[in-house]
Amino acid sequence: MKRRIGLIMAVLMLACSAPGQADEAAAIKKNLEQMWSDVAQGKIDASNFGEGTLTAYSSGGLWQSQSGEELSASIVGGPNILHVKPHHIEIIFLGAKKDVAYATYYLAGNIKNEGKVVVPNYRTRISQVMEKRGNKWLWVGTHASPLFGGSGVVD
Repeated sequence: MKRRIGLIMAVLMLACSAPGQADEAAAIKKNLEQMWSDVAQGKIDASNFGEGTLTAYSSGGLWQSQSGEELSASIVGGPNILHVKPHHIEIIFLGAKKDVAYATYYLAGNIKNEGKVVVPNYRTRISQVMEKRGNKWLWVGTHASPLFGGSGVVD
């Protein structure tokens, strides 16, 4: 009997938590789509990043711990502008409180410099860790690795 009650409680807990996680996942996806849309316009909201965000870029190099301002400047502060969109966003929630989200997705588009396309088929894989602080999901770790070969990302 205790086993059945435990099983019923577990099923009820999953049923109650799933809609909340679906809403959280939708909010994170919307935030990611908005952020990359903003980047294409040369702007970014530095408050999306936690202090000391660990980052590794698709251009190579070691992991870097960057403030929100440093990370923002590295994405939109140079002469190149990323015109990319995220595709196939998948989100998994982790931790006892489900306050950590692991997102994976692809970025595809082009890179422009002074209005001219300098990289016509930019594609990279992104894995990102976010932590919920208050009511906001902040990026705390990001890794980007380039995609080679193939014909791009299919919507």
